[in-house]
Amino acid sequence: MAERKSWDSAYKYLFSSRQVFHQFLTRFVEEDFVQGISVDDVELVDKSFVSDELLDRESDIIYKVNLPENEVYIYVLLEFQSTPDKTIPVRMLLYILQLYDQLFRSSTSGLLPAVFPVLLYNGSRPWTVPFNLNELVAPRIPAKYIPSFEYYPIIERDIPPEKLERIKGLVAAIMYLEQQEDDAALKSTIDKAIAMIAEEQPEQLRQFSHWINRMFRGSLENNDIDKVHQLTEVKTMLAEVVDKIEQRGEQRGEQRGEQRGMQKKTFEYARKMLDRGFSIADIADITDLSEQEIRELAE
Repeated sequence: MAERKSWDSAYKYLFSSRQVFHQFLTRFVEEDFVQGISVDDVELVDKSFVSDELLDRESDIIYKVNLPENEVYIYVLLEFQSTPDKTIPVRMLLYILQLYDQLFRSSTSGLLPAVFPVLLYNGSRPWTVPFNLNELVAPRIPAKYIPSFEYYPIIERDIPPEKLERIKGLVAAIMYLEQQEDDAALKSTIDKAIAMIAEEQPEQLRQFSHWINRMFRGSLENNDIDKVHQLTEVKTMLAEVVDKIEQRGEQRGEQRGEQRGMQKKTFEYARKMLDRGFSIADIADITDLSEQEIRELAE
């Protein structure tokens, strides 16, 4: 899909809202401990607690969840490269160990809190990386000495569109749009995406609009987005962004057509010069074609 900006920064912005993160956690993580968690129970970890090194990476999000008897940290790694990275289990474990190091320094007594690792991947290629680190280690020693670390995978391409429509909500709508492979498909699914956020509050509607504008390099004014209160306004803005994407695509197509036309004329000019006995070196100097291209043309 055309004109997308950095996925990491767009999601980092989106998940800075604890309401959005709560929706992501409770609707996409199928584990018992997340059931019953309220928005008030989740808290974005800030720089007063965790080192700048952990928080400055655009691909990392850390939340603290206050459960009835203890607290749990949710660590989300955003992996939006087109090709799966086989080092992910090692990287995630390394980041969590750095987090534990920070927790150790600030802890006075008792056990360390649990850290729940989540991978969010939206690439188009299948996720082929093992879910447990021990599958990447050669079993040449007793298994008890090989680290066993497993992360929770959320692979967007593997979530059926029907399930996203059933889950509903802002995060599901965004994943639904991301699954569209081209701009034409994106435009045809606007109505379904809008229906999925029909129950969202005005604040979430504005967050959705801001995300769309960031994600697709829209030229919408943030002041206009901040005035959004109704679903119809979001639909209008989304349609406007898609139209501008299509216009830029058409402009790029016209530019490529013009470039191909100019290139064709250059080759025709070079062919005439060959017919008139010009040397390959002189033709290359005049047309800016390489000597290899001219030799191939002569053959």
